[in-house]
Amino acid sequence: MRVLFSPLRSTLLVAAVVFAVVLNIMLVRNGGQPEWVGPLSVVPLLAFAGWTLATDYSQRRAERAKQD
Repeated sequence: MRVLFSPLRSTLLVAAVVFAVVLNIMLVRNGGQPEWVGPLSVVPLLAFAGWTLATDYSQRRAERAKQD
């Protein structure tokens, strides 16, 4: 858990959420234009989720190897 909630990861998660909020506010204020801003706003969140899953998987695999 210490690896998944390190200060770097927490900072990157906050930055990804702020990025998504700012882009969505821009999208709403501009009447839905440009359309590509909506999908772009979730890219950092999806990247963070993928990184977290990959890290969790590698940590579990390392723990399993240590037990064997």
